[in-house]
Amino acid sequence: VSDKIPSGDHETLNLTLPPARPSFEKGEEPYNIVELGGGTGMLSAGLSLALNDVESTTRLICTDNDKPTLKNMRHNISRQPASTNMNKTVRIEPLDWGDDVGGDKFSSALRSQFRNRSTETTRETCDHEQPQDPLRLLSHLIASDVLYGTTTVDPLSSVISAVKLRNPHVIVVLLLKERSPNSVAILKQKIEAKVQQGLDMKDQPCESNLQGFQVS
Repeated sequence: VSDKIPSGDHETLNLTLPPARPSFEKGEEPYNIVELGGGTGMLSAGLSLALNDVESTTRLICTDNDKPTLKNMRHNISRQPASTNMNKTVRIEPLDWGDDVGGDKFSSALRSQFRNRSTETTRETCDHEQPQDPLRLLSHLIASDVLYGTTTVDPLSSVISAVKLRNPHVIVVLLLKERSPNSVAILKQKIEAKVQQGLDMKDQPCESNLQGFQVS
């Protein structure tokens, strides 16, 4: 792993629907996790080691949109001992931050990595909802150190709000470094505004699932 974690204070944002659930608890239902801006892949690799037991109940997709970075992530994952089963539990995929959340290609990756592992069929859904949306397979959306000033606020808030609108139950956990004044606060506002805008554009009875959504 060539990159270093930047020093300095970090702020954790836990984006959940009330009542808030613990972010991760080993031994509970299987976790299906997507990491945004995975960098070296260290966070996904660490979570795989920490959360997986003999049955390997946690699956992750570690993403980035830079080809050399993706190559480095694949290299780092492939170097892990075979006993960790990491080539199976952690998948590396390209993902650009935007409203379409990677389109059909990323949707296929979600289905492939998380198939037959979702609890979505046990959740209450409205008749109009489409449980086959692969984003509804996610339990968590995570990211670490992905906020580089105001230039990343718009794309980052777009992809997070898009996932949250398509999967109201997903837990979003971000570990962020404040690199410019108020950048974290601005990101919070952008995410909340885009989620609310998305709800306002829909005329669906299940919109109440996200009423009161806040970034805390």
